[in-house]
Amino acid sequence: MPAAPSTPFLPSYSFYECHNSGAIAAAPERIVEAVTALDMRDDPVVDGLLRIREWPAGVLRRLGRVPGTATTHRPFGLDTFTVLGRDREAISLGLVGQFWRFDFGLVEIADTQVFLGVDRQDVAKLVLRFQVLPCESGGYRLETETFVYCPTWHVRMAMTPYWLAIRVASGWIRRRALARVERLFAAPG
Repeated sequence: MPAAPSTPFLPSYSFYECHNSGAIAAAPERIVEAVTALDMRDDPVVDGLLRIREWPAGVLRRLGRVPGTATTHRPFGLDTFTVLGRDREAISLGLVGQFWRFDFGLVEIADTQVFLGVDRQDVAKLVLRFQVLPCESGGYRLETETFVYCPTWHVRMAMTPYWLAIRVASGWIRRRALARVERLFAAPG
């Protein structure tokens, strides 16, 4: 029986999601580098889904009900996350917030130590890991895992309907990102 997935950046997790690419004929470090260069907003489908998710916060911001302005707001993407760890075979990214809120309720995280030190009872902590693993058929596959830690029952109850609502779109975004990386290394046909 395989061990349960885990991440060293969270004590445990309340929600988990995993997706895999097909076989990729490239060195692990090149695959990880491709992930770090990935701009999710370059994909029109992903950009559209993220725009839909950001739309309520934009409306509230224009009405003055959410801090910031349309000009100071940064669109959500992989660069919103903090790099928690990286080696030749994996990169882990972190995010802390109240993801169920229209504005995501993000907490500014400067580095890994700040992420690990967040001990608030009103926010969830999320780790997104891209990991390169060997394929049985040769080459490598890219796996993406999402871990969400909810420190209290109240945070878990706030996160549950959001997790269920975004699950399909989130999985689609992850699979499209994996396919983009896979296509980067595909042999010209």
